[in-house]
Amino acid sequence: MASVARLLLYVGALIAIGRGLLTLTGSDWRAGEQSVHSAAVPQWLARGAALLLVLAPLLMLQLQLGALDMTRADLPTLLGETGWGQGWSQLMTACVLASIALVLPVGGSTSLMLVFGALAVAFAMSGLGHAAADEQWPLGARVLDATHILTTGAWIGGLLMTWSVTRVRGFATANEAWRRFSRVATVMAPLSIATGVLGAARVLRHASLGSAVSSDYGQLLLLKTALVVTVLAIGARQRTRIARGDLPAVRSVQVELGMALGVLLVTALFTGMEPPGE
Repeated sequence: MASVARLLLYVGALIAIGRGLLTLTGSDWRAGEQSVHSAAVPQWLARGAALLLVLAPLLMLQLQLGALDMTRADLPTLLGETGWGQGWSQLMTACVLASIALVLPVGGSTSLMLVFGALAVAFAMSGLGHAAADEQWPLGARVLDATHILTTGAWIGGLLMTWSVTRVRGFATANEAWRRFSRVATVMAPLSIATGVLGAARVLRHASLGSAVSSDYGQLLLLKTALVVTVLAIGARQRTRIARGDLPAVRSVQVELGMALGVLLVTALFTGMEPPGE
């Protein structure tokens, strides 16, 4: 169940980051008289992300109470006197802020609110993972993890939200929306991969190559790497289509998003594992 909670949180956070970036740069995009961001699919994704950002922390809290054999009467102790509880409180506050911004009508102020909320969620998420246990570089580890979350959200969350708005009937500037996303992804995808590699190297720095590869943690990390490489390959082919003025192939975008969901699932699984060498 802990992996499920993390997966829900990752999906909600990535959609929030992607929508924040998209509405900030294209808040005036319209399909006829309607904002493309208020169309059925983009709106459904935004509201779904808002729900996930509230449910995931609550599920994490319930699981933590069970793991510590605590009841709801012990909540003040858990939240006020433990590092986990303080980190959870920061996460819940950030998630509520982002959730409110996700359900408000799109505009300049709400887009800024969503971007700020997404930044807060990313940094708060880094406080409940492996980075929080790093005693050597505590702040650096958190900044690295938060940067990885933000760049991945801009890349994969941006892909999902761009796909959703460009499918809106009557949206005349879909090509420009894809060109904007392509420019963002060209920067954010390498940054996401670089921060992910650095994060993995930090976590596995005390493990030998053999123990890392043979461990469940290492094998899931290798699976994640293979999935990310596949997503990159599909994205590179789509970037070529966009550069010559064509729209991305719908089926390829759907496959790319499906593979990205697989990456999130694998990440949710090994994030809760004890790394080899610890």
